[in-house]
Amino acid sequence: MFESSMDQVSFLAKIQRKREEMFILGEKHGLVAKETIACSHELDQLLNDYYHIYQSNTSAKTNNQSRKQYVLFSKPFPMRQVQSS
Repeated sequence: MFESSMDQVSFLAKIQRKREEMFILGEKHGLVAKETIACSHELDQLLNDYYHIYQSNTSAKTNNQSRKQYVLFSKPFPMRQVQSS
């Protein structure tokens, strides 16, 4: 459980760093490279941990009402132009 909102912000920052790391690895090695896939699994675990913790906090506060949760990032992935052959 998060001790404070700063813990939650710190956790989200960790997710963002892992996301950026995965993007860089994908650019450098390709999307199916072992390094990229391993980083993707680490990101998945962080996201699962975050949602597990966050859901357990919010479900108690909202009497188990169903709500969609979003993680917002300040830096979007850069969009690449697709070159036609």
